[in-house]
Amino acid sequence: MPSTPADTFRAWAAATLAADMETWGSLVTDDFTYVHSSSNLETKAELIEAFTVGGRRYRGWDIEGLTERRYDGCAVLNGIGHLLAGRGEQPTPLNVRLTATLVPVGDGWQLAALQTTRLPE
Repeated sequence: MPSTPADTFRAWAAATLAADMETWGSLVTDDFTYVHSSSNLETKAELIEAFTVGGRRYRGWDIEGLTERRYDGCAVLNGIGHLLAGRGEQPTPLNVRLTATLVPVGDGWQLAALQTTRLPE
């Protein structure tokens, strides 16, 4: 398990790109939620199903300007994400501002919540 919140988030993004749901699942809490830039809310179970059964794929998840604030029992990350989403020949580019909340677990961190907001074109 990564030792910092930022490393955990980057590992989560890499597992998302690889559709590696075993690693992905180890990096998020059981009650993880993701509020997409479309305002759609998905749970850990729903996201795992979307990748394993529904064939969801991301072809890019680049992160820039990641900042971290730590509080008692959690860390909050803010940054910009450049995503490529979709299965076809022409993936959809999505540029988002992100806020992620992570909690300490053992010697590492897990992602508890993620929210993205689409940036203007």
